[in-house]
Amino acid sequence: MFGSVRNSRTGAYNPLNPIVGFTLMELLLAVAVLAGVTAVASVSFATALSAWKRGMALSEDIHHGDLVMEQLVMGLRSAYYPDARDRSAAYGMITENNGDGPGAEDKMSWVKLGRALVGGIPDLAESPHRVEFFVGDDEDGKPCAAVRAWRLQAQPEGFKPEEVKPVVISRRVVGFNCRTAHKIEGGEVEWLDNWEMTNRLPTLVEITLYLAPLEGGGQPVEIKRVVDIPVSHLGWR
Repeated sequence: MFGSVRNSRTGAYNPLNPIVGFTLMELLLAVAVLAGVTAVASVSFATALSAWKRGMALSEDIHHGDLVMEQLVMGLRSAYYPDARDRSAAYGMITENNGDGPGAEDKMSWVKLGRALVGGIPDLAESPHRVEFFVGDDEDGKPCAAVRAWRLQAQPEGFKPEEVKPVVISRRVVGFNCRTAHKIEGGEVEWLDNWEMTNRLPTLVEITLYLAPLEGGGQPVEIKRVVDIPVSHLGWR
């Protein structure tokens, strides 16, 4: 508001020298505007922070899923078949179809060499061994990806593969779907949900992993690869 200033020598008011100040209403309005700007900035920052955290979590999940997928790919490409003329079922592939989509819990078993999928299991990497990859419930009833592996030779009498304790390799993978094929006709791949020729290996395997959604009710993250098995081509000649 404007007012008059008293002359310091005469004590009289000088109407030409005003006092500049703020009213209570102006102060309240400034505080309200500042509060509004602060609220908008806080919401924007919280939204950006939440999006950043979700992006980082998604990136970590995809990286984890890629690691599991790479282990599967390396394991399939190191499939072992001693002699293409030997049609023994001991070295063939076995698949079990247990649904489609994110809820699929397929099983896939084959014979391989090397450390892929069994790096933490002693005495397997240096000899031919059969691995079984599947998604099932852990001891707490939660889905997870696991591997069961055993040697083909020197097993005790009465050995039962289903009694081999599986090793959990991922608790983020909650679904697994696989399809197999050995030929392409007219540019189209003939995919099979169940591989019934257990004395042979398919030339192509399509594997799909589903990772648990970041939030409840969300969509699972899907990672898919088509793998060519080099040694299988020998068996189809």
